[in-house]
Amino acid sequence: MNYKIDSILNRNNYGKIYNLNYFIICILLIFIYIIFTYKFETYYYFKGKIVNNHLEVLINLDELDYLSNNNTLIINNLNYTYKIVNISNLYIDNNYHNYLYAYLEINNLTNINNYIYEFKIKKDNKVLAKYLIDYI
Repeated sequence: MNYKIDSILNRNNYGKIYNLNYFIICILLIFIYIIFTYKFETYYYFKGKIVNNHLEVLINLDELDYLSNNNTLIINNLNYTYKIVNISNLYIDNNYHNYLYAYLEINNLTNINNYIYEFKIKKDNKVLAKYLIDYI
């Protein structure tokens, strides 16, 4: 009889705590896996109008690199290829921001003069962890 009482009193009953720790570790590992494998795409959104069969875009000087490094843009979820025809002189607005007029020639787009298009250009395609590191 003493054996049963001693085994009950000396038994370590840490099962729930260990199960909770394993659960937290599993969730943490899943979170780390998602952060390092999920790719996130960002886009720059622009507006431009058709002038003489070219798309005229008023673009910030800092965003000009994304326009010149890419050759595709997305209008209404359709991809179009373009090439830069001309970049005009510097334009400065009232808040001293630097802008440029860029003229793009777009293939296979129906051209209507003075029609305003909203389009986007792919900026980055990074892993989510790199965005978090840049944010911090």
